[in-house]
Amino acid sequence: MNKLIISLSFVLISTISFAQISKESTPPSFENRLSTDVPTIDLLKPSNSEIEKIINEEDKNGSFYKFGLIIESDISPQTHGKWEELENGNRVWRLNVRIEGAKALGLYYDSFWIPSGGEFFVYNHDKSQILGAYTSSNNKSHGLFSNELIEGEFLTLEYHQKGNSMPIIHINEISYCFRGVNNVFKKDINDFGSSDDCQVNSDCHPEGQIWKNEKRSACRINVRVGNTAGWCSGALINNTAENCTPYVLTADHCAWGTNSYATASDMSQWIFYFLYMSDFCEDPNSNPNSTSYAGCDLISSSGTGNINSTSDFYLIELEDALNPTHGLYLSGWNKNNSASNTGVSIHHPSGDIQKISTYTVTPTTSGWNGGGSTHWRVKWAGTTNGHGVTEGGSSGSPLYNSQKQIIGDLSGGSSYCNFTNGRDLYGKLSYSWDQNGNSNNRKLKPWLDPTNSGVSSMNGLLCGAYADFTATHYHINPGGETTFSYDGTATPNEYAWTFFGGNPVTTSETSPTVTYANDGYYNVKLKVTDENNIEYTELKTQYVKVDANGSNNSINELDNLNFNIFPNPSNGILHLTKDKIEKSTISILNVLGQEVYQTEFNNQTTSIDLSSFENGAYLIKLNIANSVLTKQFILNK
Repeated sequence: MNKLIISLSFVLISTISFAQISKESTPPSFENRLSTDVPTIDLLKPSNSEIEKIINEEDKNGSFYKFGLIIESDISPQTHGKWEELENGNRVWRLNVRIEGAKALGLYYDSFWIPSGGEFFVYNHDKSQILGAYTSSNNKSHGLFSNELIEGEFLTLEYHQKGNSMPIIHINEISYCFRGVNNVFKKDINDFGSSDDCQVNSDCHPEGQIWKNEKRSACRINVRVGNTAGWCSGALINNTAENCTPYVLTADHCAWGTNSYATASDMSQWIFYFLYMSDFCEDPNSNPNSTSYAGCDLISSSGTGNINSTSDFYLIELEDALNPTHGLYLSGWNKNNSASNTGVSIHHPSGDIQKISTYTVTPTTSGWNGGGSTHWRVKWAGTTNGHGVTEGGSSGSPLYNSQKQIIGDLSGGSSYCNFTNGRDLYGKLSYSWDQNGNSNNRKLKPWLDPTNSGVSSMNGLLCGAYADFTATHYHINPGGETTFSYDGTATPNEYAWTFFGGNPVTTSETSPTVTYANDGYYNVKLKVTDENNIEYTELKTQYVKVDANGSNNSINELDNLNFNIFPNPSNGILHLTKDKIEKSTISILNVLGQEVYQTEFNNQTTSIDLSSFENGAYLIKLNIANSVLTKQFILNK
């Protein structure tokens, strides 16, 4: 299977998007009077027969989901484009690149070095998607570079030179994308993305609500192997040293081409997109922001290029350390050869935004071809908001047990939206641990247990902190208002809100109330600064919708203030406390969103006997004072 995660940074007009390590800056041509006569290079698209050959390949079972063909180029500021001088003496170089019919273009650089003070940008034709500024912080010792896809058949390269030092920028290859790329501004809100209709967005309630950390772990991967580019999925994974080593677990077949593996140079240009998801259960009206990292190194793998008789795992390490302000999460794992009766997979089908699939029947042991013990065989369940399955692009995605620990990665299977009874196969982490071979490069054990602790399971680890926020209402009438509140893990000393199209536009209040006068979709940005002057930023694109059909539909949020539950995980007895003696109702929901328990709760404390319930993940809802407060808990008797 091939399910990938790409961390494209898209924005509305007037909003610049930043994904990879970059400096918040504006291309100088946007603010200065420069020539409109910018040279354009037109490159030939791949032949239809080449594209058809790829489209006709099986991309769910043993072959990653290919979305692009890579063609040769020879582009640099020394040989192409136009240089102009600004009034302050700085210089600007620009060049347009076009490949007719491309849904998106990906750039690969075999030489990349930005001098101190230099700034490099890439943007599309209408300037609605802007990458950069890339600076000297993007330089790597191997000299290779790649950046996120730019939607459309036309892009502009722009370099801002300060001083006399020239950059080294040589684009030797360009990926021509013919499918698996979302069109941000031309899709209807109910037709967003490229995955099938039954899929469930990872932020849906209740399916995704208890997986908040794991959603910060899963990623879409833009892989390249030889002359093809494609999508797979994966997840950051913890180790017993708990040192935030950026290991990503995916599938071995995601690195396997027609006859060979991705080379070290290929992998230096893989791109990992995190947090590429909707902020709601509904599909967004535009491509959401995400965070990306470029480049990785192979650590260990099942290592045959063939799923048969292996667990199909591929452990890689990102070239860059995790930025602590991104607040990414390393998932826990369990190496026991056992599964739970509930769990999920979080993935990016067809390269789409993050989705979640739920199982409620214990996975069974299987081999790739039926016999053997290398894989978990999983059947998906219908839930409140759909019937999540897997697609091409989901390959390598994590399978979680009820304890929120990875127990496998996706190889492939027979589930589809038009055949939800199909089963999928996930390479067992227990088999990947030490049974694929004798050398360290064929095992997970030396890398996930570097301390030789001998533990059989690990919980996850949040590496750094993050900013986040919620709104009381996200779909309102013209002239309506909504109140925003902080919901991140960073500890703010200062708040800096920006409400595009709202009133006020900016404020430093802790929990501002904002009015929106006109129809439309509006971005919201929050930057918080902690006591050490470290900044954390969260930008949600088209987070507020305003039209005549708006209402006061409240977002159902987690609330840690008014009631508490313990212990969590529970061994069978769950205790609850609340601040006020007020009439309320307690409901418990399983992972399908089905209510399995309800009682009145009119005191400040109570206890619930869960000994007859099955182990797994649950939601508990407290209906109090016209509000619904929700928490998650794990039952592990």
